[in-house]
Amino acid sequence: MSAPRAPLPTPWRVFSLCLLVLFFAAPVLAMDKPDLARLYENSAHDPNQPPVILIHGLMGSTLVDATTRKEYWPGGLGALAFSDYRSLVQMADAEDGNDNLVPGDLVYGIAGVDFYSALVDSLEKVGNFHRGVPGQPAGTGDARRHYYVFLYDWRKDNIEAVRQLHALIEQIRIDYNDPKLRVDIIAHSNGGLIANYYLRYGPTDVLEQPEFTPWDEGDQRIRRLVMLGTPSLGSVRSVERLLYGMRIGLRTIPVEVMASLATPFQSLPHPAVQSIVDVNGNPVALDIYDPEMWKARHWSVYSPEVMTRVRSSGDTIAAGDAAVARLQSLFVQHLHRAQRFELALTARFRRSAVEIAVFGGDCRLTSARGLLVQDASGSRVIFRPAENGPSRITEPGKKPSKADRIDYERLLADPGDGLVTRSSQVGRLPLQPGQTRSDAAALPVAQTFFLCEAHDQLTNNTYFQNNLLYFLLSR
Repeated sequence: MSAPRAPLPTPWRVFSLCLLVLFFAAPVLAMDKPDLARLYENSAHDPNQPPVILIHGLMGSTLVDATTRKEYWPGGLGALAFSDYRSLVQMADAEDGNDNLVPGDLVYGIAGVDFYSALVDSLEKVGNFHRGVPGQPAGTGDARRHYYVFLYDWRKDNIEAVRQLHALIEQIRIDYNDPKLRVDIIAHSNGGLIANYYLRYGPTDVLEQPEFTPWDEGDQRIRRLVMLGTPSLGSVRSVERLLYGMRIGLRTIPVEVMASLATPFQSLPHPAVQSIVDVNGNPVALDIYDPEMWKARHWSVYSPEVMTRVRSSGDTIAAGDAAVARLQSLFVQHLHRAQRFELALTARFRRSAVEIAVFGGDCRLTSARGLLVQDASGSRVIFRPAENGPSRITEPGKKPSKADRIDYERLLADPGDGLVTRSSQVGRLPLQPGQTRSDAAALPVAQTFFLCEAHDQLTNNTYFQNNLLYFLLSR
């Protein structure tokens, strides 16, 4: 029997342990990101791969003058630094509700920040897709493998975009000479709301119907649907934008501009979601879809400050008053349509053969509720915990005790991507007391994938692109 081996001196034991760690960690360190080209080289030439439609999110396409092609959104670094983008509100000022602005192309990136270029590169260089032009016949072989960018005017009612999406799919069927062709859809943010509605109701506007009439042809036109960072139950950030405007670059797009757009309304929190709480953390029964609530509290387009700015835009007092009245009338219309839109997207869903994947981010604290604060000047809603301090006081003049302290950061924020909470991305309504879980209204999701990424960078994430390509290219 051999004698027991003496333990190594401490320095040698540490050195040996480091060698083992390096030996086993080396392969991991060498593959910190997936090699997409190698992973999909054998599936990038399948002649049966259906065409793909990419739908951008809110503000995801440029807006240009249809005649001069001058770009009004985003308009370059100068516009980001100095413009308040009042030109975008022309649709509200025009008598017929239209102006001469049309979508130009994707906003691939701004000031070195990538939005869609990396995703397009993956489709083209890894997936071997070629950008298709509606109205041009599809080729043969690899030349037949197309992706289409669906551009829409994101200022307008989403139902207009839904109808245009239907027309695009019908045109692609003609181009492929296949009346039964099904497409795959990649829908980012607001684009996911458009795709969700289309899958449920097709090109029909059901929002004014007493009961929403479902469509039975969604799975005849769509094979697979990717919803990325989609606010299926809305976003509290939309309430903030209608109250205080939207920060973009070094400027803030004012309330009167945001209120003239239909899409911020159609991503308001779902009526069943408790989106406003008081300083004690209790839900407040405020109907954000009731224009009288906004008017009574002098919020948004009913704020004296906003009304003064809008009036000053008129050449005469009468013209200024008319502009205020027109904007407030549009506000009421947008609220009504938005409430019906949200309810339509959570009505009972008829099961279909469409494969749906939900991708998003869940590592960032994301606004989930607003804090209603009452003071001498009236009422206001706070969305950042730091704005109200770390504690509350139960009685005026009373110094707060530990028992009085509320973790406002935890109260007002939930995990998400910085814009949309994970619960909204998943799209399942919260349970009320006494309710049991029912997914009759939810989309039949085949898979989910969440990662640590900001909302506007989801498309740029390599791990998302990897899972996206696998979902699209797997048979």
